[in-house]
Amino acid sequence: MMSQKELQKYAEQDYKLVDPEYIKQLEQDSKKLLKFKKYSIFAIFITVIVIAVTLPLLRVLLTNLLN
Repeated sequence: MMSQKELQKYAEQDYKLVDPEYIKQLEQDSKKLLKFKKYSIFAIFITVIVIAVTLPLLRVLLTNLLN
């Protein structure tokens, strides 16, 4: 049989697992992570487009300067 202190300790741990504030915080964190993921993918996409556009321009500029 468990003592009263042990039972209290386990009851507090179980409460922390289903604490409504804790669940709200987890939901907010997951929303922030999804937003960050969406914007980071968007930023990578724009970066790839900018590099794809500027590389031919740089090649032309360099060949004109070297000639």
